[in-house]
Amino acid sequence: MEIKLGKLSIEDKEKYWNSGFKNPDKEVMYYTGTINNPIKEQVYSYIERIVEDDSREDFIICDLDNNILGEVVLNDIDYDNRSCGFRIAIFNKDLCGQGIGYKATLEVLRVAFEELKLHRVELEVFDYNPRAKRMYEKAGFKVEGLKRDGIFIENEYKDVYIMSILEDEYKKIFI
Repeated sequence: MEIKLGKLSIEDKEKYWNSGFKNPDKEVMYYTGTINNPIKEQVYSYIERIVEDDSREDFIICDLDNNILGEVVLNDIDYDNRSCGFRIAIFNKDLCGQGIGYKATLEVLRVAFEELKLHRVELEVFDYNPRAKRMYEKAGFKVEGLKRDGIFIENEYKDVYIMSILEDEYKKIFI
């Protein structure tokens, strides 16, 4: 599936709410570690706050008809250390496995390393999401640690992998 990324804006509030949060996909919520369903006002307030935040770059993942499929985010950008966090969510489980997340990840890594001139991008992925872990590895991320019992979800503890990619690793693969 062809996709495009766009910067999340205030104008996207309604489409963002309808696509990802109005009728949330329970499986997506589980794989992203989401415990509470936010209400519309919380999502709107969140968007209004983050679009003005210089420590993050939030993108919506859209199909060619501008339907929002998910989001991909560079967060906690630290320009002094040239590093940031990364997260991604595809809002509908039926869209998983089609390469959407991989394509969005590669584009956001390009932004991180080529436009923002960062040195390190890191993420956390739950041990019960092996599909995501494989995709991150395909995109060049390496496991660098494990937070044992790092999340308590559905009444049990699960481990959390810490993964990262450095700018020279990105350049060797993609440039």
